[in-house]
Amino acid sequence: MTITETIQHHLLSLPPEKQAEVFDFVLFLEQRQANDASIPLGLPTHQSLREHPAFGAWKGRNLEGVEYTRLLRKEWDERA
Repeated sequence: MTITETIQHHLLSLPPEKQAEVFDFVLFLEQRQANDASIPLGLPTHQSLREHPAFGAWKGRNLEGVEYTRLLRKEWDERA
């Protein structure tokens, strides 16, 4: 028995409303497959973090990241 025949056998044993759910799921899988096929595979558009638009977002804020994190943690510790 092929997978198609096995699915059909089980499908026919379900009530009509459950068969409709199976059909909806098949349509969902087809849609997802079509969407997956349209997504190009390969390297991301940004080869380097330095090329990413968010790089340097903190530039000019006169904050050092590690020290800023310590200050935030200290504030939270004092609240507890």
